[in-house]
Amino acid sequence: MAAPAVIARYYDRNTRRFLRHGGSGDALAIHRPLWAPGIVTAEAAAGHVNDLCAETAERLLGRPPGRVADLGCGVGGTLLHLARRWPLARLEGLTISPEQARIAARHAGSRGLGGRVAVQCGDFLQQEAGRAGAELVVAIESHVHAPDAAAFLRAAAGRLAPGGVLLVVDDMLSRPEAELTGPQRRRISAIRQGWRLGHLGTADGLSEAAAADGLAEIARRDLTGWLHLYRLRDRALRVAGPLADVLGLGRWPLFGNMIGGNALTCAYREGLMRYTLLAFRAPGG
Repeated sequence: MAAPAVIARYYDRNTRRFLRHGGSGDALAIHRPLWAPGIVTAEAAAGHVNDLCAETAERLLGRPPGRVADLGCGVGGTLLHLARRWPLARLEGLTISPEQARIAARHAGSRGLGGRVAVQCGDFLQQEAGRAGAELVVAIESHVHAPDAAAFLRAAAGRLAPGGVLLVVDDMLSRPEAELTGPQRRRISAIRQGWRLGHLGTADGLSEAAAADGLAEIARRDLTGWLHLYRLRDRALRVAGPLADVLGLGRWPLFGNMIGGNALTCAYREGLMRYTLLAFRAPGG
């Protein structure tokens, strides 16, 4: 498991490169683009997960939420998108990276949303007293940085209002790691180490852990079919990733990202991973 300081350093060193070369534009996304039907630009693909989260939340809550929390919010792209869609909502984000927090604050201010969007630097696993009350908690490609699903779910549940909804969108194993072959387990290990992840599990495993915390699964959607897995940079990483690994460069964030990114893309191509949206409801309300 990567220590919080290691994860922070990884994102401090890589975030500007993610934004510069990721093609997300005003979406400010550092997560996977989704090429759903009708999506024709990289910026739209990068922001599509935000539309999915918004539509899912409105359907499950029956209305737009008044208070939103984003755990592992990056540079605030999702928060800013949701703030424009829900003009009465107050939104707060948490990122472990000081660099990401600075970038997020700057963009919120420049777009006139600083009064409703607040991004803080901190570890979302360190639950603060009095932070409950969000009708919607979102975690996009961030829950895997927790040491296990249970630790993440405790943190998320602690921020939810009674009856609130938790949305998780992330890379998930298609079957338990114990069922994988030796080479497949080594590939999963390369993802965890390269991307400084705490754990990788299945959607069923996350749902079972949520139920133990009183969170009921209320929606699930497989988004894997909308990933592009044969882009030019994916082909380049197929050479650069293994080479960086052989040379022992993974401890540096840039090369760790290459190693983990190539391993993840290969795992998707082999059917070992599924990109999944899961929704849970807190008790009460």
